[in-house]
Amino acid sequence: MSDLICPVTGDGDWRPLCTQGPHAWIVFPRSGYIRLAEMPVFEDAKEFQSPEIGNKYIAGYVKKADSKFRRSKRRAAYLKKHMRTGTRVLDVGSNVGFFVRAAHGLGLQAEGLEINSVLTAYARETNPDLTFHDCALEEFEPEHAFDGVYCSEVIEHVTDVADFAKRILALLKPGGVLYLTTPSSDEYMKGGKVNRNLGAPDHKLYFNKQNIGPFLMRAGFSAVSHKFAFGGGLQVIAQR
Repeated sequence: MSDLICPVTGDGDWRPLCTQGPHAWIVFPRSGYIRLAEMPVFEDAKEFQSPEIGNKYIAGYVKKADSKFRRSKRRAAYLKKHMRTGTRVLDVGSNVGFFVRAAHGLGLQAEGLEINSVLTAYARETNPDLTFHDCALEEFEPEHAFDGVYCSEVIEHVTDVADFAKRILALLKPGGVLYLTTPSSDEYMKGGKVNRNLGAPDHKLYFNKQNIGPFLMRAGFSAVSHKFAFGGGLQVIAQR
């Protein structure tokens, strides 16, 4: 397992954390970063994004459309407040398109990027005047740089988190900002032990409030600040 390097500190000192079903989890003691011991390759992770998964997301979002869209509007407004270099924004993991539509309504030039083709098709059908790219970030070839990137509940699914963060950084103009949300490992721990299912193989890694900032700084961001998250989890603004 030569790939077991902490993306926060760069060290290889890890410990077994727990085993849930066939999945073993490890923790890096210096940083508290948690991940699967055996990461799938990108191609296998992409295959996991099946039509069934896409249809499940659609059903859940449609059922709670009003509240989901209100949340998207709040978050789009929060990101816009922090954007200083222009109005072009990319939603990495755009799902059914709510954030892109909300950002567009606030006057931002918004585009979506979604790995699940079923979700992309739904977003295009319901927002025919907006732009949605049908691919993973690892496959995306942007035509221009962005002033803001929104990435919500995506990073915990990726197979190479350091590469993922550097790709987001490369999307941004100098001075551009990332608004990132992800579950916190603290939500799954009590007394130093795991007390909930960590959601493998869909979820593959977890940060906490102490290590997400150092991770993003190591990836090349210049400043990271936290936004209070009422429902738990992590919400951060990171500047290139």
